[in-house]
Amino acid sequence: MKLKKSIVRDSVKRALLEDGFKSDLSLKAKNINTKNILKASLISRENGILSGSLWFEESFKQIDKKAKIKWSVIEGEAFKKNNIIAEINASSQSILSGERTALNFLQLMSGISTKTNKYSQLLKNSNIELLDTRKTLPGLRYEQKYSTFVGGAKNHRFGLYDAIMLKDNHLKAFGGIKKIRNIKFLKKGDFLEIEIEKLSQIKAALKSKPDILLLDNLNLSEIKQAISLIDNKCLIEVSGIKKPEDIKKYKDLPIHYISLGDLTKNIKSIDFSLNIS
Repeated sequence: MKLKKSIVRDSVKRALLEDGFKSDLSLKAKNINTKNILKASLISRENGILSGSLWFEESFKQIDKKAKIKWSVIEGEAFKKNNIIAEINASSQSILSGERTALNFLQLMSGISTKTNKYSQLLKNSNIELLDTRKTLPGLRYEQKYSTFVGGAKNHRFGLYDAIMLKDNHLKAFGGIKKIRNIKFLKKGDFLEIEIEKLSQIKAALKSKPDILLLDNLNLSEIKQAISLIDNKCLIEVSGIKKPEDIKKYKDLPIHYISLGDLTKNIKSIDFSLNIS
């Protein structure tokens, strides 16, 4: 996934405006010299995988263009509890007014990359790729999908615009799985994915020549039967896995993808603190 700095800048700008950094009453209360240069250390309070460093930097630099951040840990790298992750030199306004926004991005994104990495490690030495989903927080999809990528997952579609994916409600709206033949592809590169909830749907779905069949919430026995029925006619994605330990049951199956909404839906942020020297 290619990092788009313009998206980072816009996202941080919205977050700073949401926090009202230009009207920081705490700074006005004591007439603090907002241009005074302060030093601060970013400290990890638990183990994790770093993600969101550019968002962190941007949160200070949009307030103080001369702000300098020196990283001891690079993006995507593992860190331990109570490590110094970065050192910040910036104006007092930048550090005091930008701190919360910077930490919000870093803790959320590092939490996602850390969880993703744990799942990804369970698929190590397997031919199966881990996929993320669209189960993201409104307005933060780019940040969340970037973080799953940092953690070792592959990005599934970003939105409704970059793939034809027919799920259960689509099939109901179209009148059933037998009515979805002759799918119209609007542009070259579009792929077709169809969700399968019952083994009886596979034969009809294959007639549409899908690129991927998504086996949703099927048990292990049903998945093995589905693999036989599909018979290498398309790629296979499995979803509905609830716990990390369940990954091991599927690791050696001849499937291509495992998609997990859990990566971005159930988030445990990583705890960081920013301490002025």
